[in-house]
Amino acid sequence: MATDRAISIKFNKPRNGLKTRVLAVGLCLLVTGAVIYVWPSFGSKIPHSCDIRETSANKQPPPFGPTCAINPDNSTKDKVDPMLNGSQEATDVTGPGDTLISILNDNLLDEASVPRVAESMASSIQNALNINFTPDTALPPGRRYSITIDSEGRFLKAVLELEPAHVFHASREDGAINSWKEEVVLDFKTEVACFEMKGSLSESIASVGEGIELALKLANVFRWDVDFHSESVKGDTLRVLFERRYADDRPSGYGRVLGAVYEGKKTGPKTAIYFNNEYYDEKGTELKKNFLRSPLSVIKVTSRYGYRLHPVLKIWRKHNGVDYGAAHGTPVWAVSGGIVTYAGWNNGYGNYVCIKHDNGFESRYGHLQRFFVNKGQRVKQRQRIGLVGMTGITTGPHLDFQLLVNKKHMDPLKVTMVKSLRSVPTALAPRFSALAQDRLSCIKGNLLAKGSNRLTKLKLD
Repeated sequence: MATDRAISIKFNKPRNGLKTRVLAVGLCLLVTGAVIYVWPSFGSKIPHSCDIRETSANKQPPPFGPTCAINPDNSTKDKVDPMLNGSQEATDVTGPGDTLISILNDNLLDEASVPRVAESMASSIQNALNINFTPDTALPPGRRYSITIDSEGRFLKAVLELEPAHVFHASREDGAINSWKEEVVLDFKTEVACFEMKGSLSESIASVGEGIELALKLANVFRWDVDFHSESVKGDTLRVLFERRYADDRPSGYGRVLGAVYEGKKTGPKTAIYFNNEYYDEKGTELKKNFLRSPLSVIKVTSRYGYRLHPVLKIWRKHNGVDYGAAHGTPVWAVSGGIVTYAGWNNGYGNYVCIKHDNGFESRYGHLQRFFVNKGQRVKQRQRIGLVGMTGITTGPHLDFQLLVNKKHMDPLKVTMVKSLRSVPTALAPRFSALAQDRLSCIKGNLLAKGSNRLTKLKLD
């Protein structure tokens, strides 16, 4: 037992000594660190901070660092002009039947602002032009307008161009709506542009430095002959003779499209000559036809006519129409004049409108967010009948467009809908012929097409 006890004492003694030394060293380090941390405060009377008031007029405080953080209550966020922060502008042209009320309803989420803005602009138009004009007065088709909203969807400003010299503005200032007529000294110069299709019409025309307004005008000119969303192909060319508007010697939008030639792989050559307030082809046949090529202005084909796997039901069945993808609230037009035979809910099609046209044609419009027509109502071509939505069975906002001929479904992209074409009056034919030859010579000759950085001379023949 004695031997075991001696061995035990020899084993524990160095172990206890090591613990003591480790604790002593740790205590020394702790005391030393405390002295180093506390000592500077006894040698200075100025607190360790970054108080801006202690800086001189020529010395700026450090821009970063936790002690120099900007007080959120005094940040520049409240000093930013909300009129410029996150605003969005929608630009379009008026269609048949459009009014101040309708175009504002199409673009403003704040419905309470619609009548106020419409009344203000209508009063300004009436006073400036000395005519009877109300918010429900029909606007001339093809007139450019833009509506700007802030990041929360509230109205900021609107511009309506009834004529190049009659431009009206409305804006929200401190909660009030102010409207006025712009005083413009106008000048017009005739110019030519040529471009290839490289995507949408807007993207293609932007590649030569031109704006969306010209794209909208061209889509309107060819709306009976070319569906730029389904029939244009990369490499197709479009040449256009147009008026550029100048205000105080600065470019300020576009005037009339005087002539245009579209050469498409699917459509073949299409010509438009402006004459006597209408558009004609090179032979003097009016472009206006009984049916539009498309019921929307900005679209893309997301599903074609024929058998397909239904995206929701996951079964194979025939698709009797064409699906056009578009944003919520995009205006939907009647492709031709006719009588509304149905306007209401139709199960999987959601809000649904059917229109009976002449010569056995019928058009149908499904998944509408809302519609503006009633059964038995007569509508005009390109009249706004509803808005794109996603009611019924659908995976996203789009328009299901169907076309029937003698009660039989047809592919809307392939049906020939040209009827009762009109020509230039006989008495005006010689004048039209001379004008058409002159404008086509300008378009097809040596052209100056505006590029992104410089003017490029193109030989198109």
